[in-house]
Amino acid sequence: MKSLLLTIIGLFVIVNAVNSQTVYKNLQDLRDAYVEALKNSDTETILNLYSDDASIHSVDGKLVNGSNEIRSLYNDFFKNSKATIEFKNVSEDKLSDDIFFYHDKVFLNIEGDENTRDIEVVNIAQRVDGKWRVIKSYRWPKP
Repeated sequence: MKSLLLTIIGLFVIVNAVNSQTVYKNLQDLRDAYVEALKNSDTETILNLYSDDASIHSVDGKLVNGSNEIRSLYNDFFKNSKATIEFKNVSEDKLSDDIFFYHDKVFLNIEGDENTRDIEVVNIAQRVDGKWRVIKSYRWPKP
């Protein structure tokens, strides 16, 4: 009986560890897709990384809600700018099986700008139809 109990506990720990690693990998995949989409000025791919009703609290204090406003935000940015971006993860926290919170330091390089923009970003991602999507994004410049 003791052996069976230890086996069950061991399986539970292994399944949770694998699930957590999968979530972290999926969040990294989300970041990587964003990096590529930004580099390629690809608004539609970026939109696929957000839920339809996502909101972005942008660096300038503006609140952007839903796919149409997010599309306009990125289309306007890409009309005037070409950029690359890097992420350095600060923290990731699983809030539930389908909701994750993560905090990144972001380094945005816009063509023609001398300085890299340092930005703090906190995102909340939710698994929607089996895929991770950002539902809330909070961004502010590093002081």
